[in-house]
Amino acid sequence: MAASVAAAQSPGYIIQQNQQPLQQLAKPATPTAGGSASLPVAGHAPLKAAADNKPRLHLGLMLPVDAPQLGEAAQVVKAGFDAAAQQDSSIDVIFMPMADETSAVERYRQLLKAGANVVVGPLTRDGAASVAAQATVPTLVLNTLSRAPADKVWSLSLSVEQEARQIARQMRDDGYKAPLVLYSSDALSTRLHAAFGEGWNTRHALPPLEMNIANVDVTQLSALLARADSVFLALDAKAAESSRSRLVPNLPAYATSLINTRQPATALDGVRFVDMPWFLMPDHPDAAGIARPATAMNTATERLYALGIDAFRLGKALGQSRNPATIRLGGVTGQLQTGKDWNIQRELPVGIHGVVQ
Repeated sequence: MAASVAAAQSPGYIIQQNQQPLQQLAKPATPTAGGSASLPVAGHAPLKAAADNKPRLHLGLMLPVDAPQLGEAAQVVKAGFDAAAQQDSSIDVIFMPMADETSAVERYRQLLKAGANVVVGPLTRDGAASVAAQATVPTLVLNTLSRAPADKVWSLSLSVEQEARQIARQMRDDGYKAPLVLYSSDALSTRLHAAFGEGWNTRHALPPLEMNIANVDVTQLSALLARADSVFLALDAKAAESSRSRLVPNLPAYATSLINTRQPATALDGVRFVDMPWFLMPDHPDAAGIARPATAMNTATERLYALGIDAFRLGKALGQSRNPATIRLGGVTGQLQTGKDWNIQRELPVGIHGVVQ
């Protein structure tokens, strides 16, 4: 996404990860309560009426599709949401567009007046926090929350910190005891570095080795590599590629989904990484029947599309479950589960860079 969008939501990984401009997408038609206008999606078809007389779930969706900076990202999320909705005629979707998320609380109340039993959205941290403080029905916000004031609020996000913590567990399970963490000074890498350390230190007595690649000392790096039995690249694809060339070729290396782009990088071949089933397991039953984007997208942007798919599925599950704290769901963004707090946990499959899954 354009730099202005990233800057507008620098704390939010779902926005920050989109570094490149989104594909130009058609502006959705003005929606009305009781239906959901949607972007052009391959295989898109009007929702069908339910064949029985069971009480219907009215699922509210609020996204800033009209916002100057966040609108494109919001439209991609909505396109994924709509693609999932086409597979389920038992749900009524009430869509509430926003020009910005300063009106999130007002729009939330309008959704409730329109009959929404469950609400999905908003997209930014500030919008999510404001809605969470007012929630009176099961609500799924699409960004991270520092806390959830109401017991009816859950957070689904593409948090890079979750990936780093999973990698720490994975490396521990694979038997490594002395990982070297390579990181940079940018905000995203710093968060990856910190999250990996938290995940590692909770179950390991010795902290990981670490080095900031912005200040590489060849002698110091060589000394660290002599002690390390593995490496975690807390970096984006470009920085990871550059750093990998400095390492011993057979040193086991791990990374997050940031290295999984559509740009070939042979220097990263063999690196283990985590990413969504949407990319690593495209033929998985959890993705069956869901339309792929009609417009070509980079992987960072398409992750927002997958987020929309799981937002619909989780919204439905929250509305139909008698005990939302026990929800387990095979999602296209990972194996999803609710727990003791408000954060939806995502467990991702592991891939190997350069190896076709």
